[in-house]
Amino acid sequence: MIKGKKQEKVIDTIIGKDTVIEGNLKLPTSIRIDGKVYGEIDCKGDVFIGKDGFVEPTIRAKNVVISGEAKGEIHTSQKVHIDSNGSVSGHVTSAGIIIEEGGMFNGTSKINTSKTKSNKLTTEPSNQESLS
Repeated sequence: MIKGKKQEKVIDTIIGKDTVIEGNLKLPTSIRIDGKVYGEIDCKGDVFIGKDGFVEPTIRAKNVVISGEAKGEIHTSQKVHIDSNGSVSGHVTSAGIIIEEGGMFNGTSKINTSKTKSNKLTTEPSNQESLS
């Protein structure tokens, strides 16, 4: 278990340092990656990429914490956190992004907020309005 400030986070799956996975992973809980994953990760919990970890091309998760390297696309419902040794190359779509001093981010980011979503909803025509 990894203890957070307010709650404990349970990691049910760990990919070891010398492990290489080629293929897609779908998980209902959190995962820690210390090896290499070449494939899509679809995780309902959090994804932790250790300092020796590498993931390419896509991560979908609640939160992603990168101490190693991620290339491609990262989609989170909450935050992406790039540690001081972490590196991300690609596109990030998230509610927030944290980059510690020394962390590297090369790519584009899109920050989703509830305000942005509500503005989008009010500017698009509604099917109900056209039926009235």
